[in-house]
Amino acid sequence: MESQMLKGVIEGVILHIIKNNETYGYEIVEELKRSGFYTMTEGTVYPILTRLTKKGYILGGYKKSEIGPKRKYYYITAKGREYLTDFYENYNELNQAVYKVIEKGNK
Repeated sequence: MESQMLKGVIEGVILHIIKNNETYGYEIVEELKRSGFYTMTEGTVYPILTRLTKKGYILGGYKKSEIGPKRKYYYITAKGREYLTDFYENYNELNQAVYKVIEKGNK
């Protein structure tokens, strides 16, 4: 996927993953890859998690892991849920507009 296109949506996609289930960085990377974001790495995701934390959209807390060291799990905040609602609306509007242009060009 083109890097610039991805930048516009990846925060919302990551927030959506966290909204559905408290999770940690590596698990987010794996979910992204399973969903088709094959180029996502921990080196890309962790700075985004830091940015989302600074914006107040998520919180992180360490939990004991059954295997290995403690993991930092992320949780969505009320502010993050508000942002995510706006993201869904904006994404749908953009998706519809792009679809209309592409469909018009294919006729």
